[in-house]
Amino acid sequence: MKMVLVSLLLCIVFVTNGFSQDKGVDFQHISLAEALTKIGADQKNQKLVFVDCYTSWCVPCAEMARTIFPEKSCGDFMNPRFVSIKLDMEKKGEGTEVSKKYAITAYPTFLILNAKGEEVNRVVGGAKTVDDFLKKLQAALQEENSLKNLKNAFETEKSMATGLPYMKALIDRSMDPSKVFNVLFDSLSDAYRFNEEYLRIVFSTIRFGDTLFKKIMLEKPRIDRAIGAGVVNRMLYDMVRGHMYCIANEVGDRYNVHYTPQEVEMIAYTMALLNLPLDEAQTHIFRIALYVVNKDMDGMIDYYKRYIGKLSPSEAYKVILESVLSSKIPRLNEAQKKAVKEYFELSAKAFSYEAKQYQQRAEMVK
Repeated sequence: MKMVLVSLLLCIVFVTNGFSQDKGVDFQHISLAEALTKIGADQKNQKLVFVDCYTSWCVPCAEMARTIFPEKSCGDFMNPRFVSIKLDMEKKGEGTEVSKKYAITAYPTFLILNAKGEEVNRVVGGAKTVDDFLKKLQAALQEENSLKNLKNAFETEKSMATGLPYMKALIDRSMDPSKVFNVLFDSLSDAYRFNEEYLRIVFSTIRFGDTLFKKIMLEKPRIDRAIGAGVVNRMLYDMVRGHMYCIANEVGDRYNVHYTPQEVEMIAYTMALLNLPLDEAQTHIFRIALYVVNKDMDGMIDYYKRYIGKLSPSEAYKVILESVLSSKIPRLNEAQKKAVKEYFELSAKAFSYEAKQYQQRAEMVK
């Protein structure tokens, strides 16, 4: 009977292992050095190393681990081609070392390395489906999509067709794409350089007020005609919105976001000219940032009373703006605290559904 039970357990183990090998990506619990040694010793299969570079707080990383990598089709493609490992980029030791060595700044990033530890390519960002991810991975494995070949293609023919993929590859590797930006903008005709995809990439990367930004702004009327003023204005808005939140909330040092008061003032003036919808709470962050850098708490409180309080409580970002105001309370003088308390009390009266929440905020002001 004992032998029968042992045999049954062995069968279960082998069957379970057999099924597990058929399901999903086989992530091995070994170091990067061990993974590189492993593929170096396996000359027959000529595998590469696949490194899932993740962080504990990255939602897309968790989604990839939960919904993409466990799929059989993903494992069927990856397991014969890669020795796969996972590394937490914020974990001291190998994680932080790999993050620094390969300039990992976006998550998730999936590195593809040869036996020498040289980067073959990378895939940045998650995917909603296995098919989408495998398409990205297959493209990354094609030699013409390596950084070296993308650079050679651009230097051979400086066009939008060669420039866009090269720019994206540089950005994914935290490398400076400004030379490519400028070459394309300076050399191509308006029909090509006033390209929405190109401009979105540029605006997401350059800094407000730098040389290329000024070049683009001088051509804004023509760009507006080419792709629409509303589209361009939103690009400009998205370019600085996150940074201005950091300034308004005074967390710039934490996120390495630094602007002089003069730069914030220029941003606020520029945004005021874009005819952004004032009923959207987010569009007010520029003015609030300006009050904060100028240390004008009286002006900021007055702005909240005039405009923020009138925004619909259904505007989710309104709560964020009011949290910015609440964060300033400890440093306010008594008259300013009284004005803030009045603001929340008026809001409590104006919006009966949210009255309790606003009353609680008012009571927080001591």
